[in-house]
Amino acid sequence: MAFPSIPSRLRCPSCNASFVVQVHSIIDVGQEPDLKEQFLRGEINRARCPECGAGGLLSAPLVYHDPAKELLVTYMPAELGLSADEQERTVGNLVNAVMNSTPAEQRKGYFFQPKTVLTYNGLIELILEAEGYSREMLEQQRQWITLINDLLEAQEDEDAFARLVEEHREAFTYEFYLMLSELIEAEGEQMAEGAENPLATLRAKLLETAAPDMPPAARQAATAAELIDLLLEIEDEQAWERAVAQHSANLDYGFFQELTQRLERAEESGEAEAAEKLGRLRQRLLDLLDRHSEEIRKAEDEASLLIMEMLEAEDLQAAIREHADELDEIFFLVLARLHQTAAQRNNTSRAERLLRLLDAAREVREDKLPPELRLVSRLLRAQYPDESNRALEENRGLLNESLLTLYDHYVEQVGKAAGEDVNERLQQIRGQIVAKLTVLRA
Repeated sequence: MAFPSIPSRLRCPSCNASFVVQVHSIIDVGQEPDLKEQFLRGEINRARCPECGAGGLLSAPLVYHDPAKELLVTYMPAELGLSADEQERTVGNLVNAVMNSTPAEQRKGYFFQPKTVLTYNGLIELILEAEGYSREMLEQQRQWITLINDLLEAQEDEDAFARLVEEHREAFTYEFYLMLSELIEAEGEQMAEGAENPLATLRAKLLETAAPDMPPAARQAATAAELIDLLLEIEDEQAWERAVAQHSANLDYGFFQELTQRLERAEESGEAEAAEKLGRLRQRLLDLLDRHSEEIRKAEDEASLLIMEMLEAEDLQAAIREHADELDEIFFLVLARLHQTAAQRNNTSRAERLLRLLDAAREVREDKLPPELRLVSRLLRAQYPDESNRALEENRGLLNESLLTLYDHYVEQVGKAAGEDVNERLQQIRGQIVAKLTVLRA
């Protein structure tokens, strides 16, 4: 049973206007999964005056329940000034309401030991930890938010702003800008239409002097011999695996033939050290490729089973949302392959069902992406020029050099396995982005 929000009338402390807000006392994401993201974006129990725009977080008791994580948390704002007995009674009533709405066979031990947090941020941290975010990641986000607030305060003072940017230049990573974009989107949804978003203004100003670097890639190798030299040079294990992944398309029969011939020549000429390095490289590559093949095979089997389960579900959307965390690249690859096979065999009914699943799964996955990645994902499959133009026009506020860099990064990945027609379409869309950026600069 879902727990509805309660309409409450407030009076704005700034302009004295009266307005109604919806207040949640219970958030049960098992009953209403969408509430989790809304809460983490700061959209729940937040008021904003429709007259003057003033607003903030409401002080309201709250119980958060996530049965999948076995998480039951209570939060009682200290500023309410309730006595210990009043707090205990209020929290007890809310916890009992959650328990009574849960079938007896689903009630587990955590119901009898709910966690308690003293602050709103503490509640958010507990939820994020349950979602798999480490304390280091949360601390990094706190530092970024502190930096953003400092930058907002210094925007009017050019010298102070420049000093802050220079002092924290290393902090302006690609991940920093993704988080800033999420904050911009959340703030924009709370603002009056046409109002200027200070966070968007800050992002535009930062990009002029501290644009993010994309993740570094290993240098390209044009021939098998150059690729062998490159892989022999790299000592760091993670960098070596990234280089292998980047050049995976070149690890073909010709490459291994060149590697084997080079190894044999080293052995014949008595170059023991070189032969040992080449032999070790060949074995590392074979082991890595075998491991990847096995991992991919298992992942494809799991994806195939999940697809069959979803196709049999009575409620397709609910099934997709339930498995949203499993919608990875392998899932979409297998799904697209099954759809293509069904279409080639003229199995129209099955092809249509698979296509509906493909479209619905894409929408669910894209909803979880930051706005820039969501737009890039949409552009990668958009038809040129109408669909791509519509997507760009609907997201004009996201058009900047950072988006173009992000688009190029994904096109580079997609283009390696795509045909000529796909690459041509992606380049045409890139031209649209550049043209619109030129107009915006003007």
